[in-house]
Amino acid sequence: MALRCPDAEDARVEGPGRSLRLGPLAPGVRAVFESLADGGIHETEVPAAAGSDTTLAWYWLDLAGDGGLLSWTVEERGNLLLTLTPASASFLRHRATFDAAQPLQLSRFAHTRMAEGRAVLDCPTVHATAALHDRRVVSLLFDMARPTLLARLNQFNTGIESFTLRELVRLLAETGILVPNGLDVPASEETQTALKQWEPHDLLFHLRSRGWGHQTRAGATYRFRGELPN
Repeated sequence: MALRCPDAEDARVEGPGRSLRLGPLAPGVRAVFESLADGGIHETEVPAAAGSDTTLAWYWLDLAGDGGLLSWTVEERGNLLLTLTPASASFLRHRATFDAAQPLQLSRFAHTRMAEGRAVLDCPTVHATAALHDRRVVSLLFDMARPTLLARLNQFNTGIESFTLRELVRLLAETGILVPNGLDVPASEETQTALKQWEPHDLLFHLRSRGWGHQTRAGATYRFRGELPN
């Protein structure tokens, strides 16, 4: 992500294939976005960086996040566990919706694959991918194959500290990789008619064959030109 300020009245956040016009920036908002462009900022540090502009800073952060311009990392004592990156401008993070008392499970559309030498968690329903940097996260995903409470996860020997585990589960839940379960839960995948009709591999192909479902190049890209014989 880059912050462009050609003049005082026209600040803009730019990312791969998309941008967000911020207009004139309040000092606190500028401080937050400068930190983002310079390597990132912890969510707990936003109020101190933004000062009296904290509410406005969160407003713009939510817009930038939902526009696919931000990525999120979860770390423990300086060690990366997971990096979640939006895969298209259709990405949404539903903040403040995480309920620790609600059993959650891994979306049936979620799957892991290898990319660039690392394990990646992919889920076409959320328009995002998550790079897995620590094998403990893979163990956590195994435990989330069935509806599980956060309190129950703490009883499993995940090896992840309680606060970090909560933040990790919260991120995956607010982005839809972890979902509620049950026919009596409106947000459940079991009760959403549109999703019930899809098999995971069908939905993955459907979104990948349409430009709005991902940010990778599609069509006649000739990506193997010069590598394969004519």
